[in-house]
Amino acid sequence: MIRKVCVVGNTASGKTHLANRIGLALGLPVQHLDQVYWQANWRHVSRDEFVAAQRQLTADDCWVIDGTFGEFGLTDRFRAADAVVFLDMPTWSCVHRAVSRRGDHRADLPAGADDATMGAGLGLAFLAEMVLFPLLDRPRILRAVRSSKALFVHPRSWADEDDVIMTLSVRPSATGL
Repeated sequence: MIRKVCVVGNTASGKTHLANRIGLALGLPVQHLDQVYWQANWRHVSRDEFVAAQRQLTADDCWVIDGTFGEFGLTDRFRAADAVVFLDMPTWSCVHRAVSRRGDHRADLPAGADDATMGAGLGLAFLAEMVLFPLLDRPRILRAVRSSKALFVHPRSWADEDDVIMTLSVRPSATGL
């Protein structure tokens, strides 16, 4: 049975929503990497702190980890996982979703890291990151998944969510657990 799942994708691709659904369907705890990385007022932990926290999360027996952070320990996360779900959504739709959810409370972010405290500079940085995702993080994800034995699930539409959950529910884990 699948007990360790990484959910990755562009900003506003639906990672948190799908991770929560997977956690509920499989009875697994969900961890949001945004809560590990971001602190109040959009300050973030150091790279070393972030990588150490990921190692601690992936050492557990079961989990769903939501978040990409392609430059921070992605390969190690994938190697620890039974399954990797890559929400490979069109960039324009992610940008639209990010803009339309602006101002909404996000439970996957720590207190004090919300739209009200995000400055214009950080907002533009997030936009640039979303637009550059296909050039930077998408190749990182595809390289990292090749170095793991995890089941790779690659939906390209939000309509595929139920199929993703069904696939994870009926597949034995890649590690035979």
